[in-house]
Amino acid sequence: MEVEKWGELMRYRRQETFRYILPHPRTIPYRLVWEEKELYDGEGQLINISSHGLKLRSDYLFPLSNGLQVHFVLELVPTLPPLELIGHVKHRSQMGSLYDYGIMLDVKADETQQLVTMIKTYARENK
Repeated sequence: MEVEKWGELMRYRRQETFRYILPHPRTIPYRLVWEEKELYDGEGQLINISSHGLKLRSDYLFPLSNGLQVHFVLELVPTLPPLELIGHVKHRSQMGSLYDYGIMLDVKADETQQLVTMIKTYARENK
């Protein structure tokens, strides 16, 4: 497993104008996949989300590797179809026994629009 240099991960900052911070973090499932092999199934707390990334809090220490994929199925709004998304860890920080991961999503234009719609609907319904 090729591991990135820690300094490269620390320089990443997600600068997006549209980022929704969940007032109450929501538990979402995720799967870690490396070289097409499933490494781990778990759940984490969705802290914030935008059209191209999210922050996930977990008690599991992800291995830092260029090839590590994080798979999500987002079901934030029951009336909208779930979105299957894949992302890559760009940042990790530790708070006690928990880890916060900044994850950049690999999304196509149509997925971006679906994600924005889901976020806006969720925000409206959870004021």
